[in-house]
Amino acid sequence: MSKPYRILKILNNNSMILDADGIEKLYLGRGIAFGKKNNQYCQLPEKVDKVFVIEDQKNVSDFEQLVNRNDESFILFCEELIRDLSRTTKRELNERIHISLIDHLSCTLRRLKMGEPIINPFLQEIEVLYEKEILLAEKVCRAMEKRYQVEIPRGEVGFVAIHIHSAMYNGKIRDALKGNRICNKVLALLEEEFHTAIDRKSFDCARFMVHLTYLAKRIRAGEPVENKLADIIISSYPESYRLSEKVAAILEQELKPAPVSREETAYLTVHIERLASMLRREEAERKGE
Repeated sequence: MSKPYRILKILNNNSMILDADGIEKLYLGRGIAFGKKNNQYCQLPEKVDKVFVIEDQKNVSDFEQLVNRNDESFILFCEELIRDLSRTTKRELNERIHISLIDHLSCTLRRLKMGEPIINPFLQEIEVLYEKEILLAEKVCRAMEKRYQVEIPRGEVGFVAIHIHSAMYNGKIRDALKGNRICNKVLALLEEEFHTAIDRKSFDCARFMVHLTYLAKRIRAGEPVENKLADIIISSYPESYRLSEKVAAILEQELKPAPVSREETAYLTVHIERLASMLRREEAERKGE
């Protein structure tokens, strides 16, 4: 039998703050606090299907504010969605999802009911980079539509996918959005340089965006990279290297003060050359028609 903990505060039937050995922790689970009172002692439930624990004190405080701003039925419904995400992914999701996703969905419902448009400028990049998360986000949004009789636009599915991705990989929402913004800026630059549109869902473009995303993560983490073929790559593809230097400048501006090394710029050159080759093939096919 588990040891008893003192109940510091009941938030609603499905959430309560406990004193766990001198540390305030928030416990979330269906019916977990039903019939209980503040200052009572209780044992952690063993038969509840899924219990989430929030330990970070800021997250505890933020969740308490979230409960005060929203109906209990809405919070419970969102927690059931998060529980399904955890089961489906077989992952312990970052505890911040209980605040960030629920708050985001609450704002989305409010905006839709007021008739405000939801525009996602990074949707194409998100769909390419986070295919699995998009599928999960679609399920979340379809459930929201059915429950609250609203029509959720595709752009909102993309935003939900970012929240899911961040929770799955312990990332930050702003870092994921920054990665998407970098991809968007870089592709806009290359389209201007190549004087043609780039199919975001093509294999070469998708591979390029994945490389950019991981490059940004390495730069933020200060991880060095070795490229023994840098000199050969640069001399072999001078035009693509010129473009890769422009791309590196965008990365440095977005991720300042972290510099992009010559070795990383050479790797970028290879990916840009692949994109250029793809566009040349497409141009040749169009002329041959």
